[in-house]
Amino acid sequence: MALIICNTKFKLDPFADGGSKRSVQIREILSRNSLPFVEDEFRLPKNVSLSTLFRWACRSMVLIHKFYPKNEIKSLKQYIKLVKYYALRIPVVYDKYVDTESVFCWENTNDMDIVYLMKATKCPVIALPHNIESLVSNYTSESFDKEMNVLRQCDAVFAISKEESWLLRLLGINAHYLPYYPPKGAEEFLKSIRAKRETRSLNEVRKYLLLGSATNIPTRQGMQTLIDQIPSDPEYEFYVAGYGTESLECTGRNVIFLGPLSNQKLEELLVDIDALLIYQPPTTGSLTRIPEMLIAGIPIFANMDAARNFFDVKDVITYHSIEELFNLLSRFAPYMPYYSVLSQREYSEFVNTLSRS
Repeated sequence: MALIICNTKFKLDPFADGGSKRSVQIREILSRNSLPFVEDEFRLPKNVSLSTLFRWACRSMVLIHKFYPKNEIKSLKQYIKLVKYYALRIPVVYDKYVDTESVFCWENTNDMDIVYLMKATKCPVIALPHNIESLVSNYTSESFDKEMNVLRQCDAVFAISKEESWLLRLLGINAHYLPYYPPKGAEEFLKSIRAKRETRSLNEVRKYLLLGSATNIPTRQGMQTLIDQIPSDPEYEFYVAGYGTESLECTGRNVIFLGPLSNQKLEELLVDIDALLIYQPPTTGSLTRIPEMLIAGIPIFANMDAARNFFDVKDVITYHSIEELFNLLSRFAPYMPYYSVLSQREYSEFVNTLSRS
């Protein structure tokens, strides 16, 4: 069986950000199905002599002319940058994996040029984009086209949302859907919260939570937009928690900023709140947060952009505007969401693809 080479920019932590959790999930699928894999960070060589660098640069130019799409090289500056990029990776990627029985699981989709080098080694490339990077921020048609061209080079792509898999297939990319499900440690944590919520007392004052990493640009923009329109109503309390949220601004007295929380403090908060509120501009959606909160037994109010991939889920309450959100909250009665395990069919497709590669 081929050895699977995993490469991610995220730390493997089931309690960190969404990207980290997705990377842990993928490795749990591999382990559960006895698929052999290794982590490779592609550490670059140090203290290389000029003669060796020159030799690698010459090999780099040969690979670029052979495998890299020529219409994507727009300038001499870009070409020189590519030569340097590939030259430093020839000994740690190309020489290591050329003509080996390996499959490359590509998660670090910010590093697009690595795909051409892995294809040059004749290793199948299975892409696992955590989102479409060019749609996250600073979108340009050029950056989108480049990302699609790179994904088109992959033997298969497993997208985290239904909409992305549909879009990629529409553009001629061999895309499948691999939904997010929390890693084992995170799942147990969320189920314990659900058990405690089943016996909790209802709050006299409605408590709502905005939870996310404000270091992520779309999350930060969405949180600040929602916070700016929160009404100063004594019947509501709004809690804001997550990395970087202490830097957000609000003058309302009923908005409480908590910043990053320990697992114990986060558990206490999730047991106590009545619902989670999510607002996002049209970018990546809330593809890890929503399934986690459903497992924890927490109702979710999400705007149409944040709720993508979950429009057909019973306990995700969608809204079109912030005005509509607060109208919904004025009539909201807390309840325990229905919860079921996600379909295993998509996971089987992922495992079968790796096994055939």
